[in-house]
Amino acid sequence: MAGWGWHLVFVIVATVAVFYVAGRLRKQHAGELYLIWYINSFFFLLFFALEIVAAKNSAHLAAVCKPYEATCAAIVDYLTNARDEVIFIGAIVGVFVGPQLLTYVLAGISGAAIAPKFVWQIEQFVVWSLIKFIAALAGIRSATPFAKLVTHQPVEIADFIPGLIFIAAAFGWAGLHFDLHAQRDALSRQLTGQKPSWPVRQAVRIHDYFTRNARQQ
Repeated sequence: MAGWGWHLVFVIVATVAVFYVAGRLRKQHAGELYLIWYINSFFFLLFFALEIVAAKNSAHLAAVCKPYEATCAAIVDYLTNARDEVIFIGAIVGVFVGPQLLTYVLAGISGAAIAPKFVWQIEQFVVWSLIKFIAALAGIRSATPFAKLVTHQPVEIADFIPGLIFIAAAFGWAGLHFDLHAQRDALSRQLTGQKPSWPVRQAVRIHDYFTRNARQQ
């Protein structure tokens, strides 16, 4: 009973956290807020229906797709395999951003560096790929306990926690992304202003040193 009580507390806290972090987006990023909820809702309803059908037929989820069971199993794995998603995102960063940053430092020693290109565009792609994955995963994980309720299967309060945590993470990651862009814009304003802060002045000096010979060409 004590464990049930704590799980209920976790569900309440997680629910409050979801609407708190989502509320941070409501004024300036309502479109993105809608998109995250849409992705979450789409996959929740899709897997809710699939889970019910699977339960009614006493089969596992992928078996609902017969005769395309293998294909469905692969799709489910793709949608729920967080490890592969992280590897995919890490590979994109490693291939498109890593070499530019390393080249910037190495070439900068000789003053021949060029500022990395398309970093913010790549960051935008990477961040939103992860947000969409997490929002979809939240819907999938939330569908399972509700489907169990409808089909009169045993369900624990703790089963509702993962879906809430994932959707809160999706909103939180989006908020962090927009905060980072706000900091970038503030930095850009300092660069064009008359009195940039000390860290900004030092960063400009380092960049000027790293690119001292490249600017002369």
